[in-house]
Amino acid sequence: MKGQRSAHLLLLSCVALTAAAHAADNGEGPVVLTTAGRVRGFRQQLNGKVVNSFTGIRYGKAPVGALRFREPQPAEPWTDVADATRPAPVCIQVDTNRRLSRVQGIKVQTEDCLFLNVWSPTRNNSASDLAVLVWIHGGGYRFGSSSLSIYDGALLAAYGDVVVVSMNYRLGALGFLYGGTEDVPGNQGHLDQLLALRWVKDNIAAFGGDQGRVTLFGESAGSMSVDFHLSSPVSGALFQRAIMQSGAMCTHSDRASDPRLLTKVKKMAMYLKCTNSSEPETGLPENVIECLRRADPLHIRVAEGLVCPDTLCFVTVFGVPSLQNEPCRAEYQGSKDILIGHVVNEGGWFASRSFPAVFHAGSPKNLTKIEILLLLAPLLSPPSPQLLDELHNIYTRDLGNTDYEKLRRAVQDAWGDKVITCSSKEASMRLASNTDYSVFYYILNHTSSSSPKKPWYGMAHVEDVLYVFGRPVAEKASSDDQNYSKKLMGLWTSFAKHG
Repeated sequence: MKGQRSAHLLLLSCVALTAAAHAADNGEGPVVLTTAGRVRGFRQQLNGKVVNSFTGIRYGKAPVGALRFREPQPAEPWTDVADATRPAPVCIQVDTNRRLSRVQGIKVQTEDCLFLNVWSPTRNNSASDLAVLVWIHGGGYRFGSSSLSIYDGALLAAYGDVVVVSMNYRLGALGFLYGGTEDVPGNQGHLDQLLALRWVKDNIAAFGGDQGRVTLFGESAGSMSVDFHLSSPVSGALFQRAIMQSGAMCTHSDRASDPRLLTKVKKMAMYLKCTNSSEPETGLPENVIECLRRADPLHIRVAEGLVCPDTLCFVTVFGVPSLQNEPCRAEYQGSKDILIGHVVNEGGWFASRSFPAVFHAGSPKNLTKIEILLLLAPLLSPPSPQLLDELHNIYTRDLGNTDYEKLRRAVQDAWGDKVITCSSKEASMRLASNTDYSVFYYILNHTSSSSPKKPWYGMAHVEDVLYVFGRPVAEKASSDDQNYSKKLMGLWTSFAKHG
């Protein structure tokens, strides 16, 4: 494979630690002049360094009213010094349960959420030469926020001597609804990310960052978003390297011409009393679009939850101006070093969510080899007895009828392959097939000494994020967890600096 280099970083797993609290400066705080106006942040002392932190910098106009479902617009200039010392508001989203309980001090969701955060270590000189890491959060395009405490970039900035940026982007129907018209182009959330990348290009030098050394990284849907920008000729000029953690677009995107997309939108519009027909058309009628623009955003959230209660609903769409080619078949022609991979047990979270009794941490329900068929069946669409038998044989052929732990792990592996692992491997081969740049593939596994899970479970989906952002170090966890976190922070920031 031309130019490919593979590195399997068989590292080691995790405990879901919460984030360290902000230690806001009591003085005036650092002030930086951006293209839209001045912003005031706060200072933190971390890892022997002072980090200038700016949280909640507006980068886009509020995408409300006539701007709902449209491409984002840059923020209007302001005259006063904007306060960038508080977490940005959370974008409207369907899933608001325990995931958002980790947001520090944020209870309100709003459409006016196009804000970003910057963490920059202080320097003895005024040079703008630090490598920049730009983070895109995950959450299935339907929940999450850059303000989640697990994404606090201060420690990563201090430990790696880099500038860290993260952004909010529109989620769910508000961010990814496709209407088949120029007014509702689809991929609005990705276009928000693009606008944030343009902000970085125009402003990051003022924070000590080098606009020519930008690494885009993300996890899960954030990683899929990185894949989107790798495929976009517009985005490509705005970053030089990429890290894809547990996700690729290939199996999580829809074709614009698929009539099921508009059927889904029409069903949601029916709940909102914007139409009385769920029959698909070539595009949403103007009166339906205007009705959806007038609808209460919280009602849109409820309607989306009714249409898609448990599954990804509105995702990346291709065959549109922002993404013309099918991700699974598009030939990558980029010129970037890429680090891509996944954790060892990607399916653990997904299987546990679907079958909580079977994977209960304290007293899991034991299933025989035959009963495991029931847990594999949802992976096939449409269902096929023959394919189910083949799938069952692939994952359980060497297991006995009472190898309960191994059978549970086999189910997790199957779910992980379906949702994350296979698409990541396919993406790595596609990205490495036509480039002279380096493509590294990794697998992460670490068992935390404080984790209630058994060692066979291994590192699960999302858990690597805690280590990349230094949460075990911030929380003074066990020495093993802290050392593993430092190792990952070192690897990620070294890649951002040197490839």
